[in-house]
Formats: sequence, structure tokens, C-alpha cells
Amino acid sequence: MTQDINIFKVIYLYNEGIKKFDFKTLKDFLEDNFGKIKVYLIRLKSKVVHTQGLLFDLRGTKKAFEAGGYAKDEDACHIVLTERLFATLGQDRRPHIRASIYSFPSVISTSGIVEGPAKPKEFYLYKQKYTSIGAWDIKEAGIKKKFKSRFIDYRDTRLTEVLKGYIAQAIFFYIFGEPFCQHKNCRLFNAHWQEDLIHAQIKHGKFCKRHRKFLTKIKTACPYGRQGGLK
Repeated sequence: MTQDINIFKVIYLYNEGIKKFDFKTLKDFLEDNFGKIKVYLIRLKSKVVHTQGLLFDLRGTKKAFEAGGYAKDEDACHIVLTERLFATLGQDRRPHIRASIYSFPSVISTSGIVEGPAKPKEFYLYKQKYTSIGAWDIKEAGIKKKFKSRFIDYRDTRLTEVLKGYIAQAIFFYIFGEPFCQHKNCRLFNAHWQEDLIHAQIKHGKFCKRHRKFLTKIKTACPYGRQGGLK
């Protein structure tokens, strides 16, 4: 990771239809870890995240974002939070559900957080078993309750805590071009399993030693005092 810091002046979080998350908690997290920066929440009046079928449409998303006048501030980190589910093609040329796309703007999907990282293997064994006998619709709620501590689900009270890590990844992408960390005990870990996601974002919930050093540099370079709010 490069040592150069392309510091932003403002972070804009754009809410595209997410009904429940704690903006104040996210704002406090960003200020505590990235410095006394300006953080704004903007509620989008129209959809900007575009897909072609299930596949994420980067060009269409950028076009809609710019058409809405949201990209005027070039010294800002722009992050769209959406409920929309999307996928990208993997190396196997098959679509894979994604929790996030890091670009300009970055996009984080709460549905992708639920559906992207894999649930425990035992969960799928139960699903396969009951689906084969046509009983999954009856058993699904009970099986989800059995495994509820091991994966993030829709309307999960832990979602705000998990969003902290994905937003941090978007910020590291904006500054350094590298959003991820290989260590499971880091907020920047790119989790492919729900249990790894919960460990990195909730059970451990911290940055690794290496990335804490980068956070110190970011704080030093931060141009503002404690500000922010709602738009």
C-alpha cells in the first residue's frame, strides 16, 4: 500500500432506500477512526444504482449519479448505501452476489451483505434436506433461528456495526486504492463467509496494527474539525 495520502475533505453517505441504520453511530465511528471530518447523509430522491438483470452496471450507475448532481464535489469520498442486490462476473464467468463495489462512487448493498458471504455449511445442508422433501418454506424460519448468531440477516440489528467495516473499506479504496486486508482480525478483511464477517466486524471489530498506523496518518492529514450532519 502506497504511503501517499489522497485525503478527502468530506464523506458523503447516500441513502438509497435503506430504512433502518444508525447514522450517528456511523458518523462517530468515522470521526473516531479517520479524524474530525465532515460527514453528511443524503437521502436520494431517485435511484442511482443500476443493474443489467442482476449484474452491476457501473457505467449506468455513474451516469445516474452524475446526472443527479452528486459528483460535483471532487474532494469528497462518495459512498452509496442501497438495498438493491447486485452481482459481478467471477473468474468462472458466473455471477457472484457482491456486498460492495469500490469505485467512484463506491456502492454498498445491505442485501449483498446478507446474500453475498456464504452462510455456515450446516445451514445449506439443512436447506438441501428440507428443500428435497418440499418442506423448506415451513422449516426456514426455525433453521434461521438456529443459526442466527452465525450470519447477518435482513433487518438485523447488527447491520450498522457491519456497515462500519464496508464504509472503511470504501474510504481506504478512495485514499490508497486498496480496500482490503488479509488479516481476519481487521475491519478491512474481505470476508467470503458470514462467520468471518461477524468475527472481523463484530466480535473483534478493530483494525489491524498495520492499518491503525495508516489511520494515524489520515487523522494527521485531516483538514477539518468536528463537523457534519444531515442533508
